[in-house]
Amino acid sequence: MSRMSDYIIGEEEAGNVQHDPNPFEPDVPETSAVQIDEEIPIPSHLLERSNLNKKWGTLPFSSMNIGNSFALTNLSPKEFTALRARVSRANKKQEGVFALHTVNKLDDGNVDARVFRIE
Repeated sequence: MSRMSDYIIGEEEAGNVQHDPNPFEPDVPETSAVQIDEEIPIPSHLLERSNLNKKWGTLPFSSMNIGNSFALTNLSPKEFTALRARVSRANKKQEGVFALHTVNKLDDGNVDARVFRIE
């Protein structure tokens, strides 16, 4: 706890702090003030998702030991983003700690990457 917090708590305990029975509350608009639009087409780039399992099969996080790695080559930017998310999920759900390393950035915007198990 900070010294400021200690001071404020000490003043409250001593009865030296005045509390406003009606504190200021900002005006929050009703949810009905926001209009919901219908029939607006969703941009196609929002619907395009990368399916790494379809391209590479199930990624082998659970069978990796410390020091093991695997490489994925020629990943599109969306596939690289999906791989980054997959590594993040593996760090939360799998035993071990995994890291993603960009090995090579290609001229066409694609990426070669390698996933390591570091702990």
